Amino acid sequence: MEQWNNVELTSITKKSYTLNHDYDGAERLNKGNETTGTAGTEVTATATNGNGNGNGNGNVSNPPESNVVLQPGSDIKPKMQPEHVEPLVRRLYGITISELKELNAYDDRNYLIQEDCNVKNPLIVSHSVHGYVLKILNALDSKKEEFVDAQNQLLLYLAKQHVHCPRPIANARGKYYSVEQIGGNAHVVRLLEFIPGKMFHEVPVTKNLLYQSGEYLAKLDRALKNFTHKAYDTHKTLWMLQSVPQLRDFLYALEDHQRRALCEEIIDAFESKVLGVLSTMELQIIHGDYNEQNIVVNAPTADTERPDSYRVSGVIDFGDTSRSPLIFELGIAMSYMMLQAKDLASGGIFLAGYTSIQSISAADRDYLKYCVAARLAQSLIMGAYTHTLHPSNDYVLVTQAQGWLLLEQLWRESMDSIDELWATTAHQYLTQSTK
Repeated sequence: MEQWNNVELTSITKKSYTLNHDYDGAERLNKGNETTGTAGTEVTATATNGNGNGNGNGNVSNPPESNVVLQPGSDIKPKMQPEHVEPLVRRLYGITISELKELNAYDDRNYLIQEDCNVKNPLIVSHSVHGYVLKILNALDSKKEEFVDAQNQLLLYLAKQHVHCPRPIANARGKYYSVEQIGGNAHVVRLLEFIPGKMFHEVPVTKNLLYQSGEYLAKLDRALKNFTHKAYDTHKTLWMLQSVPQLRDFLYALEDHQRRALCEEIIDAFESKVLGVLSTMELQIIHGDYNEQNIVVNAPTADTERPDSYRVSGVIDFGDTSRSPLIFELGIAMSYMMLQAKDLASGGIFLAGYTSIQSISAADRDYLKYCVAARLAQSLIMGAYTHTLHPSNDYVLVTQAQGWLLLEQLWRESMDSIDELWATTAHQYLTQSTK
């Protein structure tokens, strides 16, 4: 739904998508500046089925709208005012807020919350010392309650697989989400534990960190391989690579005719060369938005000044998980890693890390360039589109300039040249004396 990902080049049924952290330029909202009046956004509760218990096959009474995707002209962001956050979390989770900060996002509202430890809260048994993230989903994703349940079940499953990711918090009704009326629309509300650390984009991008990030994603994909939930059988979003052909409906947001023509060419190629053989590919649940604003890193306290001291410690934002080919996961992730490194060749180091854990067939490698290009085009188009709806939200344009440079460089090279570049870069990294 991340990060652009969220940008992130991040997710528009999302993009959601920067899930738990304080990002550059996020507005700090202190409790002392909040108003206590009730004028403005109305927030009321409705019946929910946010039951997080079970084996991953949650039962939801409302018919799923899993195949509904964003349409041009839709403004689905929750109309939530900061002063209404505290009454909401107090009612749902018994939390008295000591500090509140809104986080950047595409179409959701995300808030970092610190709990007032001086106020007893019997509703939460195990308190998170690092705080919580309140996620208010956009109006479109809020119609997909079965997928919300799937995300919660997936996070609980990964915790058992020793993957460091946000843990869902049950509300006063013992449910992992509720549906609230906010500003006249129904929105799913969830609370997750905050994962401490720095984000990938906040630290120097070293070759070692790129390689580690590839390793971590491969381990995550291995952990996800055996997870199932019926919601993923029909779930569709505009940020899945399967939805790339629908980007044609949003091309009008690109004012530059040459860039629009480039994206049209990429969409056509991806549709014919990759989606044309989709039925032959093995599918599993993938993260779908592994990017610089969803990767948590940490370093020993004494080593924070050393650029190569950071290690990948966790991953956040599972709003774009889907049942897709692994090569889509790899293409999405590589696009963001190369953007951060500002270097097309760096993709080879990330790829080397990934394939040291998870093998990729020769046939799938032939699709990799198209997958990377499709994700870059997807992010550039949707970033431009979102900016037409919210011109003051420059967050969605953070990496546009670098994105166009990378996309143009990638697309003018042959697949053989790209393969050779990535293979050479990986070999040089793996054979150097120090990494």
